[in-house]
Amino acid sequence: MAILFDYHINFLSDSGNETELPFNVFGLTQQGVSHFAGSIGNQDAGSVFVGKRIIIGVVADGCTSGTNVDGKSSNQVGANITSYLVCRIIRKLLIKKGCTLDELSDSIERELHNHYRKILNAINPWQFERNKLINNLFTSTFIAFVVYKDKYAVYNCGDGNLYINGKEISLKYESGRYFSNNLINFPKLIDETDDISKNAYVKVNCLAYSEIDYLNTLLICTDGFIDTDVSNNKSFSDFFFADDNNKSSKKGFVDQKTRFRNVATSILEEKEGRIWPFDDATFISLKRKII
Repeated sequence: MAILFDYHINFLSDSGNETELPFNVFGLTQQGVSHFAGSIGNQDAGSVFVGKRIIIGVVADGCTSGTNVDGKSSNQVGANITSYLVCRIIRKLLIKKGCTLDELSDSIERELHNHYRKILNAINPWQFERNKLINNLFTSTFIAFVVYKDKYAVYNCGDGNLYINGKEISLKYESGRYFSNNLINFPKLIDETDDISKNAYVKVNCLAYSEIDYLNTLLICTDGFIDTDVSNNKSFSDFFFADDNNKSSKKGFVDQKTRFRNVATSILEEKEGRIWPFDDATFISLKRKII
């Protein structure tokens, strides 16, 4: 199996991939060796949105275990739907509804729950199979960042890895938490008069909120990406946390696939035959442009 990492992520832009923000964004995904061996598809997903004054990145990780005959799931469906919906919801709340970044968590919960419900209603499962369908098709974590005008924020539901300015913020305590579990506890659509934020079984967290003046690099990734000690590799650290090779450009999403593949090769050589990534691995990286 070739470990190549590729652009199998959702990219959206209403500005022709041009942005006025002082950042570039880049991301890749790779099916894990264990999933390849078990004929399981890549259950990670990613979405990126680039606008004139906004950049959004989302990674999602579908739960592997499920109710298929082999005990596995089809949660690549949930990961892809979730990464797109979270990206769309954040954009809508900020641009269309005028919400602010520091108050977004509750609104993301309400909007995501309602979108899940509408999709589930369209499928219209029998009652006896409803919860199994949720666990088998909707179960996914997510981490999302948004840079909007002069502020940025990071939100999550579930585990993964987050680095801000090269410093890791641990999400291990979030392992096993999936927002779709709220579909079982809250089967009805929720309007703005309902307070899901106080009653949600699994919540959306705001992990960071600050001015962009203090932001240089930001990395979000599913837990399969940092699955051993790859973050200690010098090529890895230089690629994600150093400010080299990031010249100023109007482009929001930049092509660094070849350069990252060289980093992946370096990691594999250093690991001397150890398997990486064992699980599916997806990342989205944000870096400040050099003026």
